[in-house]
Amino acid sequence: MGDNDLEAVENAREGLQSLLVEHAQAGVPEQVLVGLLREQAAEIEQFGYIPRRWEQPDQQKVSKR
Repeated sequence: MGDNDLEAVENAREGLQSLLVEHAQAGVPEQVLVGLLREQAAEIEQFGYIPRRWEQPDQQKVSKR
């Protein structure tokens, strides 16, 4: 794993932590967040990638250009 890979992993970790904090501060219980993460992780393990149906509608438009 190169330095760029390690930096990407750290950036992803920080982004995920920020997202979780944002939702927890908005009132979503931490246990609910953990359950959702487990469900999503199981899908990634099953398919071997992030299912494209997770994309937001705006992201789909950009990716089709």
